[in-house]
Amino acid sequence: MKTLDYLHLNETKVAGVVSALNQLLADFQVHYTNLRGMHWNIKGYGFFVLHEKFEEMYDDTAEKVDEIAERLLMLGSTPENKFSEYLK
Repeated sequence: MKTLDYLHLNETKVAGVVSALNQLLADFQVHYTNLRGMHWNIKGYGFFVLHEKFEEMYDDTAEKVDEIAERLLMLGSTPENKFSEYLK
């Protein structure tokens, strides 16, 4: 049995939600990568405070990415995992 059948959802009606979730996943993945870059490249005054704060932020973002990907799976979609696709 397909997931959408089990959930009593119509594939065409869910398509807009799947599309929006794919865009959200791409945005969060790019955001995550930017946070990691900021975390790695902090210099100077406030280094320790900012370094820790960026780590908290990218950990939180990673959890959200996972939740979005799992929701896409629940809706019968396959989450994208290539940055070339995210950037499109």
